[in-house]
Amino acid sequence: MTRLMLLLSILLLPAALPAQEAAAPAAKATATPVPASDLLMRRSGPGFSWRWRAAPEVATQRALLAQLRSEAQARALKARRDADAEAATARAAGATMRGHEHVEDWALAADTPRLLALAGTTYAYTGGAHGNMVYSAVLWDKASRRTIALPDLFTDWPAARALLAPAFCAALAEERQRRLTGTDLPAGTCPEFATLPMLPYGDVFPVARELRVLVAPYVAGAYAEGSYLITLPWPDGIAPLVQPRYRADLGLS
Repeated sequence: MTRLMLLLSILLLPAALPAQEAAAPAAKATATPVPASDLLMRRSGPGFSWRWRAAPEVATQRALLAQLRSEAQARALKARRDADAEAATARAAGATMRGHEHVEDWALAADTPRLLALAGTTYAYTGGAHGNMVYSAVLWDKASRRTIALPDLFTDWPAARALLAPAFCAALAEERQRRLTGTDLPAGTCPEFATLPMLPYGDVFPVARELRVLVAPYVAGAYAEGSYLITLPWPDGIAPLVQPRYRADLGLS
C-alpha cells in the first residue's frame, strides 16, 4: 500500500506543477485598474466652474497621472481663490460678477512603445468680451518614467530646429492664406518656432511619424483666425539628429 501511494504521488506531481506555473503569470500580470473618475475632476460653486479631463491612455502611466492631477488641483485652487477675490470686490462695489469658467483637457497626440505625448488645451473665461485658450504639451518617456522636452529627442536640437522651423512657417503661411482668403484680416508673421508647444504626433497609431505644432489664438494673427494645429511629416535629413533610442518611435529607424 505504501509503494502504491508513493507511485500515485509521483504520477500526480507533474500535472500539479504546470497548473501552478500557468497561474503565476496571470496573477503577476493583474493590475489594479484606474477608476474612470481619476481621469475627470470637477469643481464648482457660485460664480465658478472648473473641469479637468485626461485621455484614457494616461491611466497606463500612474506616475504621470499623479503628476498631472496634482498640478491641475493646484491650478484649480488658485482659480477658485481668484474667483472668490473678484466676487468679494464686486460685492463691495455693488456690482455683479461674471462667472469664471475653466476647462482643461489632455488629448492623446501619440502613444508609442516608449513615448506618450499629450496635447493640453486650456480654456478660461474670467470676464471680458470672450474667453481665452492656450495650448501646452507633455511628453512622457515610459522607460525612464519622467517627462522630457521635445529637444531631448535629438542629439543636436539646433540642427533639428533648423530643419523643422522653415517647414512649419511654410505650412502655417499656406493654411493662413487658405483660411483668410476673402477676408480683410491682415497677414501675420510666423511666430518664434522654439516658443510654441509641439509634440510627436501619431494619433491612434503606435508610431509618431509627424510633428504637431499647437498655435493658440492671437499667436499667429488676430483672435478671429482661431487656433492653428500644424502637422508636419519629419523632414528629410532629420533621422541622424534623433536619439537612437527614439528613432523607431518616430518611424525613423
